[in-house]
Amino acid sequence: MSNEFLLIAFVFVNLFAVLGCCKLGRRWLEVYIVVATVTIYCIAGKLSSFMGLSVSPSAVTYAGIFLATDILTERYGKKVGYRMIRLSFFAALLFMGITQFTLLLDPITDVQILSDSMDGVFGTSIRIFIASITAYVIAQHFDVWFYHFLNMKTSGKFLWLRNNVSTGTSQLIDSVIFFSIAFYGVIPNLVEVIMVGYLMKLGIAFLDTPFIYISNKIKPLDEV
Repeated sequence: MSNEFLLIAFVFVNLFAVLGCCKLGRRWLEVYIVVATVTIYCIAGKLSSFMGLSVSPSAVTYAGIFLATDILTERYGKKVGYRMIRLSFFAALLFMGITQFTLLLDPITDVQILSDSMDGVFGTSIRIFIASITAYVIAQHFDVWFYHFLNMKTSGKFLWLRNNVSTGTSQLIDSVIFFSIAFYGVIPNLVEVIMVGYLMKLGIAFLDTPFIYISNKIKPLDEV
């Protein structure tokens, strides 16, 4: 299957997964955000071709996180959104610490190949991790603040507006910070990667608008 098909399918897998978690309840949405945040640390360094352009699958995962965060803050308020950022930040730091400690241990001969693979994924990704977590914390705090700022200014109307404007703006901040820290001096087409990554996130932000409206119609099982 082509990269284009796989990436588009991955978008909808993430968006429907967020809706499924929304149905199951608040804690499930929080688990999704934590798992997706940690997953980004593992996959952000992989760049793939999408219609001839370089993209990272982490852009899709980030978009799912922003949708989940918007749903949480829409339902439960700004304080819950900020709390979720702190929790996922701690989870990422913990994951980072565990993996780096594990790499320090000498493996037995029988699992040398597996150990080398782990070294390849986690041993060279400190820069990726710093880029991911820095971009995540700054962009997510801005997203939660701006979302509620627009909500207040529109008196709770125009859900599509605050969803798209807050996500679109925060995704730009995220893309610039992440790709600049992660790939500056590493790849020659950095500006292209930033713009393609941002445009992909922006496109997903538009796609997720119906999903956030659907989420408003969902009655979580933990509230039944």
